[in-house]
Amino acid sequence: MELFLQNETSELESVVLGIGIDRGQPRLINPTMRKHAQNHTSPSEETIQTEIQTFEEVLIQNGVHVLRPQNLRQTEQIFTRDIGFVIEDNFFISNMKHPVRASEIDGLQYFLDTIPHDKIVEIPPEITIEGGDVILWNDFIFLGIGDRTSEGAISFLQKRFPQKTVLGFPIVVDQACADKNILHLDCTFQPIGQEDAIIYLKGFQSPPSELLDLFPKDKLMEVSLEEKNQMFPNVFSISPRKVAIEKGFVRLKDTLSERGYEIFEVAYAETSKLGGLLRCSTLPLRRKTG
Repeated sequence: MELFLQNETSELESVVLGIGIDRGQPRLINPTMRKHAQNHTSPSEETIQTEIQTFEEVLIQNGVHVLRPQNLRQTEQIFTRDIGFVIEDNFFISNMKHPVRASEIDGLQYFLDTIPHDKIVEIPPEITIEGGDVILWNDFIFLGIGDRTSEGAISFLQKRFPQKTVLGFPIVVDQACADKNILHLDCTFQPIGQEDAIIYLKGFQSPPSELLDLFPKDKLMEVSLEEKNQMFPNVFSISPRKVAIEKGFVRLKDTLSERGYEIFEVAYAETSKLGGLLRCSTLPLRRKTG
């Protein structure tokens, strides 16, 4: 398979979608997971599998080639976004913040074996990068700098892609409070189509001036704290005009529809209790050029 990715919204051709089987013991590694564990509202494995299957059906319906990780015993393999990411025709193996997640990449070994060795990039051990903090926008690479991705990621990717502009944005981290904590950049910001974006401005430590220059106010869809907690920014673009969203995002659906987007609703509210939503569950491998 030839890899190619330069943005988040071109027509999707191939993607790795997570699985929700054989998860083992819950890993309470973010405030959202801990909150639901304490409240006894964590999702069941069966519910997660049903929600992922619904998402897969939407992707296949739209002509997307869907790959799945090979099951690793007693390992949670839902949020494939974080374990690796593609930029242009390079596959980067993430350095995960939490060692408990490091083995998840082994579930993609069957696929990595099909990629030319010189197209697989291992990140230096002193740098942490997780795919949820990497957002591509043509000549720009946006990085969330917080708990899961370190500042060294900026210079590392700038050296790899000198023709692009790499911008790092410090995001709010508060491990004691799910309301305040931003797990990854895609939990507070997401480009849509060719000029729009969804944003929760208070998720940034300071106003993201470069983003606000690239996406003027009339192109931004600002969300509230409650909507951020529901993960409004974590939608998934199937093409420039097609967007998959959680079916409970009524206001966002109306806003996107008014802007001419075709909406595909997916029931994913239970899976979101683990701290991730639709974008988190996907690792795009190829989008069409142009």
